[in-house]
Amino acid sequence: MRKVLVVLITLFFMSSCDDGDIITVDLDFDQDLSLCDNDIDTYLIYDLRNDPSESLSLLIQRNTANDLLFSEPTPVDTPTTLTIDGNTNRFIYRTYNRDISDTSTNQELCSTVIPADLVIIENYESTSGTAEVTVTVDDDDNDGIPSALEGADPNGDGDFSDSLDSDLDGIFDYLDQDDDNDNVLTIDEIDSEDTDGDDDPTTNPLDTDGDTIPDYLDTDDDEDGILTINEDENGDMSPANDLANNALGDLVPHYLNTIETIDYGNPGNTQNNQYTRTVNSVFIIKNFDLDILSGDEINLGTLITTIIIQQ
Repeated sequence: MRKVLVVLITLFFMSSCDDGDIITVDLDFDQDLSLCDNDIDTYLIYDLRNDPSESLSLLIQRNTANDLLFSEPTPVDTPTTLTIDGNTNRFIYRTYNRDISDTSTNQELCSTVIPADLVIIENYESTSGTAEVTVTVDDDDNDGIPSALEGADPNGDGDFSDSLDSDLDGIFDYLDQDDDNDNVLTIDEIDSEDTDGDDDPTTNPLDTDGDTIPDYLDTDDDEDGILTINEDENGDMSPANDLANNALGDLVPHYLNTIETIDYGNPGNTQNNQYTRTVNSVFIIKNFDLDILSGDEINLGTLITTIIIQQ
């Protein structure tokens, strides 16, 4: 797991207990969230800190609406709001007698049976407040081009049904790994090296034939009159592995070679539109009251979820 957002706010509080001891609560955690999803009724989103051992956690119901908090973007400037009530949605601060294991193979807080040697020392729960969740996916189809630059939700209204579909194959560009349907993946037809340094592959795209249509949207990349998809000599639905020397003596694929003009016919399109989507869910807690500490707002952190998509 990794830190994604910088600290937006740090809360520090000191108060006296009845016995004269001083309680120090610092909610400046690393904002790198983990998820327990093994319970059929609830999701547990949490952050841990060692020395001393502490946790901040948000427990929410598991239902169809909340499932989307880990998979689908929320509309622009419209986060999902959950009411913290100490029952349906719970926000909790705890301290423990020892550090807690939190690895991909051992998430102790997710254990059905809590380890016998793990003891909760202090437990404070807010009975009020809200949790605002903003979900973003920078590159839905992981093709190297951010979704916002592929015509996803052009009106920003949360309705993606009017998104761009350049090749008219029924798959919107922001979900399509091959935007021009030529059997060469989009990620292999863009300026992946960011030669102009602007982190935008659409401003300096590969354009082999110089016709102002970037290769990832061009059905005839070398403009030799033969469609890229038809320059697949071995018919394996991958034009990139059919090579020959070009006019300069370099070994290149036929579809990028103007002296290779044989039409081998259309072998059909690969149906393997599979990719890994990275989802960022940011949780902001507002107007909480943990008894020993209250606050207007705290950035609980970001949960990163990866999902394998097959279309």
